[in-house]
Amino acid sequence: MERAYSNFFAKRAEFPRFKKKGQSDSFRYLDPKQIKLDQDNRRLFLPKLGWLHYRKSRDVLGMVKNVTVSQSCGKWFVSIQTERELKQPIPNGDAVGIDMGVARFATLSDGSLYVPLNSFKRHQDRLRKAQQSMSRKGKFGSNWKKGKSRIQKIRTRIGNARRDDLHKTSTTISQNHAVVCI
Repeated sequence: MERAYSNFFAKRAEFPRFKKKGQSDSFRYLDPKQIKLDQDNRRLFLPKLGWLHYRKSRDVLGMVKNVTVSQSCGKWFVSIQTERELKQPIPNGDAVGIDMGVARFATLSDGSLYVPLNSFKRHQDRLRKAQQSMSRKGKFGSNWKKGKSRIQKIRTRIGNARRDDLHKTSTTISQNHAVVCI
């Protein structure tokens, strides 16, 4: 706090603001000496928190540089940044052009096309019912907050499905073609 005020009065930074609960709930451990990673037992040691079990989505390769702990939709996530040497990838395939559209998500110049994932349509009925029930609740009451979190979970699922589909599509295009023109 003192450093924030001294930076403000020395005109190096803006006036310090407190973080509001629920908006960008995340914090970072910058010192790699304080972080211990036990991949065999799927646990991570963080200062002030101790040993934490985590769900391992992939192996952590390289030297750990920092760890970011963030919260989204009631769930906590750990992002581990590492440093390692990689070989220069050898491009395979030829050049391809992509035409982005509405009816078709992407059409490639070699004739292949990607259909858009409509994750909203799959969750539309659940979202509508949740929004209807929330509209009948007293504003900012405990039941209203429960309804809001239910809507937030549905929207997060829609966004995650879209993001996953985009990542998978872009990965397949980049792995199968050396040059991509949009």
